Amino acid sequence: MKRLTYNTLIFGVIALVVYLVFFLFFDKEISHKVNDHLAGTKAQHIGTIVSTFAFGAYYRFLIALGFLVVVINAMFGNRSARWSQYLLVICVTLSVAIVFGDGIKYFLGRYRPVMSFDQGLYGLHFFSTEWELNSSPSGHSIRAFALLTCLSLLFRRMTPLFISLAVLIGLSRVLVTAHYPSDVIFGAYIGIFIALWAFRFFSYKDGKPVEGMNI
Repeated sequence: MKRLTYNTLIFGVIALVVYLVFFLFFDKEISHKVNDHLAGTKAQHIGTIVSTFAFGAYYRFLIALGFLVVVINAMFGNRSARWSQYLLVICVTLSVAIVFGDGIKYFLGRYRPVMSFDQGLYGLHFFSTEWELNSSPSGHSIRAFALLTCLSLLFRRMTPLFISLAVLIGLSRVLVTAHYPSDVIFGAYIGIFIALWAFRFFSYKDGKPVEGMNI
């Protein structure tokens, strides 16, 4: 627990510093260059396809379905089944990550890159309910890193593949100019550490490790 707390704080500080550096010096220039040179290209089309792997509506449906399966199994099956425990952790992780990410988006209200392209708007407009215009953190990145971190914890040998896919999804959001690079970095941090904390929370019962759930 202490180690995870320490890592959360350390990487949180690192993520914050990187976010601020990109926010102040690199984000706007990178997004404008991507828009100027890649708009309408095959690369951007591929980015759009990759982005669909973390489309919010799909995840919300899967979360609802996952919770339903867990409840049905608890009522009529083996509630202590390992797969059911893992599915519950994944659903909780994604639910918390989505709610947490949406809360920060509302608070920061950062303009999306398109607002810079079309209207010259860049920066924050706090407590914004214009959800389609709120950029930070990247919701796709949060969902992708939360889910794929969970899967990495369950299938350790597949970790390089899962994390590579999450990184590709994050990069795709910059490629399609839906987000700035710092939005993706912020979203990745949130998704990863919410997944780690969820697994840690479910790994212990009465202060003792639960078999098969240790991270």
